[in-house]
Parts: sequence; structure tokens; C-alpha cells
Amino acid sequence: MTRNLTFIRGLAVAGAAGLLLTGCGGNEPPVPGENGTNNPDGGGDSSGSSSYGVMAEWDGCEALDDVQAVQDFMGVTDWGTNGIMSSDIPGGLDGEAFNCGGAANLAVYLMENEVTGDKEIPGTANIDVGVAPWESDSEAAENFQERVDQLKEAIETGGTEYSNVQEGEIEGDWDGSYYYAGASNTGFNADAIAYKGDLVLYVFIDYTTDPAVQDGADPVYPFTDESIVDWMLNDYMPTTYSDLLAKKESGL
Repeated sequence: MTRNLTFIRGLAVAGAAGLLLTGCGGNEPPVPGENGTNNPDGGGDSSGSSSYGVMAEWDGCEALDDVQAVQDFMGVTDWGTNGIMSSDIPGGLDGEAFNCGGAANLAVYLMENEVTGDKEIPGTANIDVGVAPWESDSEAAENFQERVDQLKEAIETGGTEYSNVQEGEIEGDWDGSYYYAGASNTGFNADAIAYKGDLVLYVFIDYTTDPAVQDGADPVYPFTDESIVDWMLNDYMPTTYSDLLAKKESGL
């Protein structure tokens, strides 16, 4: 099978909203099973069908439950003027994956000023969760490595300096995984890619610094840089993967 990786956002490229707003995906994906086999490597579950064969026409936000868990953890207040964005295969810039997310508003900080008047300052975030299903474990492994290589290149060439960097493999029962998280001058980025069987899952989140903290006040965000990385890697990603396998068995 030949499917082209059309885009990896990474830390240094355009935000998640840009990924999902565009309706120009990559090459039209092939008909499932055109290689004369259906998941010859065994896949990540016992259904006997490849993930691509089942998920090729899934809608991103329907499959990913509107990334509600991310919304709840980060305290998303709304999705701005564009709303939450959903793409199927190959509807978004990442023509290999279905996605859900967009540009979100977070908690608002009320900056009080007797001279100029009070001002409400919201935090903002870009959230992109994507799933690339494949016909075989070997295709998923190859695609995973391509995505990791492109993410690393984006970080190295993007021109942004990061501090308090965390980087490495994700603990747990993944066949392959990589994450990078770090603080910039304007906020924080946490990107992770993992695969198991014939399914690749990625989560890209970046957000502005808590506006209250910037003003020397108590935080208004319901999370910290440390807690979101831990939750994303050790809770959200394995739970999302398990949910996807369950839906693969039962259908959306």
C-alpha cells in the first residue's frame, strides 16, 4: 500500500487549527485490502480486520469523542470563532489520519487596573489529536518512525528555544513511542506519537502561559505543565487507544 504522509505539525509549525481548517488532504487512500491481504502482521487486536479496513471512513471528532477528556482536563471554555474542527481520511492536511481539535480558549484572568480599567485575558491553546490506521503492523511502524523524524526536524529547525525539556519514550505497552515537551517564552508545548499494532496515535498540544501567573497572581489554569504531560502520556493516550479498539470491535 502507498499512502503519503502529507503533514506533521510538530512544535515549530502551524497550530492545530491550521491543520484542521484545511480541506486539502493528501493522495486518495487505496481501497482496503488492495494488497491481497488484510493485516498480515496480526494488528493490535483480535478482530481479524485491519484498523484501516475498519476506520478508513471514520469522522475524527466522532471517533475521538470531541476530545472531551482534553477539554475537561484543560478547562476549555470554547473553541473560538471556528469551533471544534473534525477531519476524516484524507480530509485534513494529514491525509493519513482522522483528527479532532482546533484553537481553544482556556480560563480567563481578570486583570484589575484602576487607571485603564479591568481587562479579561483568556488563555489559549491549540489541540490536535490524530489517528492513522494502517493495514499492517509493519506499515504502522514505518509511518510512526517517519512521523517521529519529522517532529524532531521541526523542533530542531523551528527556531524556538525550549527550557525544562522532557523527551523520550512513553511508559506502557506501546510498540513504539516518542514525546517532547518544553516551555517557550510564550507558553508550553507537549507533543507525543505512539503506535501499537497497526494503529498510530498522536497528540499535539500547545498553550499560552497562564495569564494570571504572568501578572504575578494565583494560576487560573486547572493544570500545570508537569501535570498535563503526565496525564497526556499515562492516562489520555492509553485510554484513547483502548477506546479506539473497543469502537473497532463494536463500531462507532
